[in-house]
Amino acid sequence: MNFEERVIRILRKNHVFRPPVPVDVIAVQEGIELRQAPTAMNISGALIRSQDGKVCIALNDAHHSNRQRFTIAHELGHFFLSHSGIGTHVDADFTINLRDQTSSEATDVNEIQANSFAAELLMPKSLILKDVCDFLPIDALAVRKLSRKYEVSEQAMAIRLTNLGFISPA
Repeated sequence: MNFEERVIRILRKNHVFRPPVPVDVIAVQEGIELRQAPTAMNISGALIRSQDGKVCIALNDAHHSNRQRFTIAHELGHFFLSHSGIGTHVDADFTINLRDQTSSEATDVNEIQANSFAAELLMPKSLILKDVCDFLPIDALAVRKLSRKYEVSEQAMAIRLTNLGFISPA
């Protein structure tokens, strides 16, 4: 099953039919606790799994809400894609998957998959296809308006629209 199909199932299960996708609510519905990480930690977020089955997503509380939403979606990608056995092991009780600067550098296949999953979850193809007609032609103003509607950064929206073929690569 591809990311698009997985996301469609998740959205249906959570009764999400329009943007913005409430990734925080989806996480909680999956039994994942959301916690603010200390600003001193140089990470965007972390997926923390304990041996007793508890799962938590820690978020950098200094980041913009759109960045936090992407981080939640990224960590949900690790969760739904069952990326187990990666990350940092602490005291043999936890596995921590960190989202840091290297997460966006396209060097680790799990990070690439989690980023792709996050883009699909936050900006589902099915919803983008419905909305894009209202914003034609797709220019900088359209990207700005769509990014606000989906509560993502303009950069994330531009990349998504490029990947979907609505914008030519620069």
